[in-house]
Amino acid sequence: MTTVTLSRWGNSSGIRIPNQFLKRMNLVEGAEMEAVLTEDNCILLRPLNQTDANEQLREHLNMLLSKIKPDSSRHEEIDLGIEGDELI
Repeated sequence: MTTVTLSRWGNSSGIRIPNQFLKRMNLVEGAEMEAVLTEDNCILLRPLNQTDANEQLREHLNMLLSKIKPDSSRHEEIDLGIEGDELI
């Protein structure tokens, strides 16, 4: 858990989001965020474009999965032998 401090910015208040959060979420300064106040009075922040990107990925995955049929032909297993010094 990371603690942040509420600061006054003009007529509003804000927090600074720690850099490790930004890097992990691939966010940059100026990224638009959606702010939601939950029923239990928690503030939830999420990137606007992240939701859209996830939905696009979900739709693409569903399209690819719809092309897989249970009776479709599948290739046989290919034995490539042992390569290198891997331990099996």
